[in-house]
Amino acid sequence: MDIQEAIRTYTRKAVSYYGDAQNDEFFRRLKQKEFVSLRCTRCGKVMFPPRPVCPECHSGKLEWVDLPRTGTLYAFTQQEKAFRFSAPDVIGLVELEGVGRITTKIKGNFEQLVIDMRVELEFLELDDGSVVHQFRPAGQKK
Repeated sequence: MDIQEAIRTYTRKAVSYYGDAQNDEFFRRLKQKEFVSLRCTRCGKVMFPPRPVCPECHSGKLEWVDLPRTGTLYAFTQQEKAFRFSAPDVIGLVELEGVGRITTKIKGNFEQLVIDMRVELEFLELDDGSVVHQFRPAGQKK
């Protein structure tokens, strides 16, 4: 098995561990090209990734909301060898307004990325038909 196939295999395995209804719905909606998560109707906290209970007030009264499709690159890295990603993949933290920082794949040339640059959502379709989110520098062609 080559490194890219190993990454795809381990990514699918890792995703399967999140077998609760909220994550199942999150990935179902990603497949439909919807970028959503849950918001607590009691305190207004938006959770990412989705959880069955609000981490702020512990309420279970939640609703699905659209997440911002643009954000700010907060941090990024590249590793030669890693469990799920390897060079030239870039992994980073993107600050989404009203949500906070999320971990995501960054599509772009490592040397051209800059902290605080604007990034925009892109959906990445995997070989097995599943879809994940990633961000790319704003204005960059798909």
